[in-house]
Amino acid sequence: MKTPITIRKTAVLWTTAVLLLMSGISCFSSGKLFAQGSKYKFQETINLVNLVNDAASEVTQKGEQAFKEFMTNGSRWRSGETYIFVCGLKGDIYVHEDPSLIGKNEYELQDVNGKPIVQWFIRKALGIGQCGWTHYKWVKPGKTTPSWKTSYVKLSRASSGSIYVVGSGLYDMHMEKEFAVDAVNDALSLIRTMGKDAFRILKDTSSEFVYKDTYVFVLDTLYNTFVNPADPSLEGRNQKDMKDANGKLFIQDIVKVAVDNGQGWVDYLWPKPGTTKPVRKSSFVKKIIIKGDVLVVGTGVYLD
Repeated sequence: MKTPITIRKTAVLWTTAVLLLMSGISCFSSGKLFAQGSKYKFQETINLVNLVNDAASEVTQKGEQAFKEFMTNGSRWRSGETYIFVCGLKGDIYVHEDPSLIGKNEYELQDVNGKPIVQWFIRKALGIGQCGWTHYKWVKPGKTTPSWKTSYVKLSRASSGSIYVVGSGLYDMHMEKEFAVDAVNDALSLIRTMGKDAFRILKDTSSEFVYKDTYVFVLDTLYNTFVNPADPSLEGRNQKDMKDANGKLFIQDIVKVAVDNGQGWVDYLWPKPGTTKPVRKSSFVKKIIIKGDVLVVGTGVYLD
């Protein structure tokens, strides 16, 4: 598990990266998402994004008065395992399902794997689009064992001038392809800021880049692997001739798509981490040039 000092250092690096990349683009700043035309496949994802967008709008319109509404059991904002949470940019908790957290500063809060949850919420809300996804382990309301949770957060400015991070999440959520795009873009931001020193964070199983059966990998155009936290034995090896269960030279395809198109998707068969049975996987890959070196950064989702 990371120490608080290591976490703070990582947070500083990330803050530098997102401030350099911040733009005026907002994430679904108005209106709702609908299944038709949405970049998300699953209705549960669309519903969650709509819920957080609406909650953020409530904070913009009503300010801190909205917090009381978010705390009402059985309301749209708190129903079953789903609830709105709100924190400040310094980690102060204003709304949460767990009353023991409200009024406290939880900037250093970690999940069971040492992942700095609140710091991720803040970073995502301050990044491009002022919104984003995080993945971590958390205990369902009324339960004692942590489960994988995926949360969507959005930045909101109240009429008082205070800025808040508004979010909500789902447990054991379906994996969306958009999550892979989000992770690759985050990895590219980190690499642009830190260069190849970013590899140690991408390899760290307590980082944001490793969750459930998902991880970021990095290759060069000669098919040498630099990052593969799911199987570190592959790091430092050339994988040009690696095939999937159907004989597809998918590593070559990954490099070709990234080099020729700048980015894209590659489908192939591959076992989930810790298993041996190949299943369908789709990886999003993107090219980046660091000090003259062309690298391919990617991550995938299992389609089962």
